[in-house]
Amino acid sequence: MNVLSLCSGVGMLDIGLKLAVPQSRTVCYVEREAFCAAVLVSRIKDKTLDDAPIWDDVTQFPSNEWRGVVDCIIGGFPCQPFSVSGTRGGVNDPRHLWPAISEIVDIIKPEYCFWENVTGLLTTRTPDGRYAYEIVRDDLQAMGYRVEAGIFSAEEVGAPHRRERIFILAHSQRAGTRSEIRSTRGQVGSQDVRPR
Repeated sequence: MNVLSLCSGVGMLDIGLKLAVPQSRTVCYVEREAFCAAVLVSRIKDKTLDDAPIWDDVTQFPSNEWRGVVDCIIGGFPCQPFSVSGTRGGVNDPRHLWPAISEIVDIIKPEYCFWENVTGLLTTRTPDGRYAYEIVRDDLQAMGYRVEAGIFSAEEVGAPHRRERIFILAHSQRAGTRSEIRSTRGQVGSQDVRPR
């Protein structure tokens, strides 16, 4: 399974995916932060991450060149627009990259997409009154994906802190199977994610 990693950070989603799906291979990383890109280079050199090019701007990514090559797109798109520790500018924040990411998904049309973000995605309203998560879900569904989401905490895997995050899995309905995400707190379905 060939993976495109958007907003790669330091490659933690890539490492997690490799643990869960050993046959996965990241074929390109997209990361604009210099520090994170340097960590990606180091992890490629020490073979922690797959050797692949690092692109520096998701808004200028040449999606057409990757259509038919990528089976899965993953990413932790910027959380600052939705984080409770920020100004919560939401879709008006210049760091809001979902529109560019959505366009990449629509062009490449991978079988799977897997996203991570803060739970503020569930509580930040957009100008049209929807929650930011609903924009992500609705965009993916409009492209023909079945969307499942779950809230997971670092505590669930043994960390001493809670650090909750929402994970979103989208599976192409063209493939005809159902994918789910489960947590010890229970599964949150595509229509069941609600703000707290």
